[in-house]
Amino acid sequence: MKYIMFLLAIILCFNTWAQGKNGNSDVFIRVYDLEDKKLNKGKVVTFSDTTLQISKSGETIDIPINRIGKIKTKRSTGHNVLVGTGIGSATAAILGATSSKNSDEFIEYSAGEGFAIGTIVGAPFGAAIGGITALFKNSETFIIDGNAAKWEEFMNSIKH
Repeated sequence: MKYIMFLLAIILCFNTWAQGKNGNSDVFIRVYDLEDKKLNKGKVVTFSDTTLQISKSGETIDIPINRIGKIKTKRSTGHNVLVGTGIGSATAAILGATSSKNSDEFIEYSAGEGFAIGTIVGAPFGAAIGGITALFKNSETFIIDGNAAKWEEFMNSIKH
């Protein structure tokens, strides 16, 4: 049972990216202005020759291309580490709580103690797995700098 839970935790830590049916509805991006400050982040809804429209928390946001300095695809490394930490600590906490023993064995602990120990021990392992998965996510950076030709390159790459 422990090996199944561990395998499940590893599988859930992998950050996958799949495009939607129209080629762009599931693409998560981070948009930075010309001074390299993050303007916004969200999933691409649509784009035209002059505007990028993204969705964030159910709200759509229009960003004119003359304000866009660069666009990064996928989520940041910190997101992978945070998700890995959550999954690792939750999985280890459940394993710790379910494997508690109240008998005359050498080491015995209650379900609460097993949960707490699992949380503390599982968090760094999950964070490490999240960090490792971040190495393989192949995030791309598109330098736009308000340039229409560079914007067209981005539009063509995101359509495919």
